[in-house]
Amino acid sequence: MNKTFIAILGCLTIGFSFFACSDSPENNGGEIKIPNEYALWITATDGSYILTTNDLMKDTVLSPANNQGVDITGYLPAAFYGVYAYSYGGKYYLSNDGTRFSQFEITDNGQFKEKNNMAFGHSFYIGKVLEYLSTDNEMVFTHTSGKEDRTKNVLKKPIYFMDTNSMTITKELTAEIPFLDYPVYLENGDIDPTTMNVSSMEVRGDKAFFGYYFYNSKWKALSDSMYIYVCDYPGMGNGKVLKDSRGGSIDAHWSIERRSFFDDNKNLYYITAKPNGGKSLIRIKNNETEIDQQYLFDLSDYNFGDGNIVELGNGKTYIAPYVIDAANKKIVADLRILAGGAEPKTTMNFVENGKLYDVFKTDESRWFVYEYDPTTNTMKRGLEIDGGVSWVYHVNKLK
Repeated sequence: MNKTFIAILGCLTIGFSFFACSDSPENNGGEIKIPNEYALWITATDGSYILTTNDLMKDTVLSPANNQGVDITGYLPAAFYGVYAYSYGGKYYLSNDGTRFSQFEITDNGQFKEKNNMAFGHSFYIGKVLEYLSTDNEMVFTHTSGKEDRTKNVLKKPIYFMDTNSMTITKELTAEIPFLDYPVYLENGDIDPTTMNVSSMEVRGDKAFFGYYFYNSKWKALSDSMYIYVCDYPGMGNGKVLKDSRGGSIDAHWSIERRSFFDDNKNLYYITAKPNGGKSLIRIKNNETEIDQQYLFDLSDYNFGDGNIVELGNGKTYIAPYVIDAANKKIVADLRILAGGAEPKTTMNFVENGKLYDVFKTDESRWFVYEYDPTTNTMKRGLEIDGGVSWVYHVNKLK
């Protein structure tokens, strides 16, 4: 065989080996390293896994069945606890049993390792993370509940500032949000133990905004109105309650997904929902603390999901499955159409370099990462997730 041909064949073999194995663990001198720039937290038929990759858009298949996933099942009492976890600064923060708040990282050799933890002394599940207030060494977040003070008839809602290196709380601010000023009764005449769900928190300048609603012992909303509590920030004083019944009660969750957002001009938007499911947007304009009565974006003809809302810039926001222009009351795109009929199936998505990354499920029950470019209004299909997937909680960047 000709030497030149042998040399070319050898180079091709090396090249194909490199591309075929670029998402497989690397063994450098006995040290195994896994590709871990991006991660997908999935729930499958046999447990929960984190799949890692260095390229979300690669034409490949990731599956826990092929030992490609980090098994985290043992850290989660129930699969749904993925909605009480957050990825920040390359680490995961888990409310894994309601009392222990833990910091985990994925090691180079594919282990899910607890780095630190803390206890709050009360039931704790992480709520909203305010990344725009957080820094590399400090994470700002709430938890799903608060402390009821029936003497004042308020819910004391804390905001925590945590040093991510030592995992200690360095500062705590507390808003005192009023309960209803009238009792709600059960059928037997007893007072219903009404609960307040503070499902959204945003900070703009020197004001904090808390969106919330009330529900009864049967988990049903008590009012067809939305409530927003506005107070000073960081002083937390001079609070007032805003109420609006045009679009129904606030539509949000007390778990991690964000359900309010800003546009490019710092106008603040909330989703509202009527009992029949029809949704709308209301807003509080920049530098104002009252609901804009001239603005209501009626979305009752559209079926919105419950995942994380992200701002895409240039006037666009992703509220799955739609990209909208809230300021101008326009639907820019239905990503299901751009994805060939697939449906978004995640709790947390993310944006990098102006592009959105989310996971969609096809009619054939195949799960793919998609990249949406808002500048061209186009989508590209990336890697496939296989292995009995039932949900994708997180799509995120680790480093």
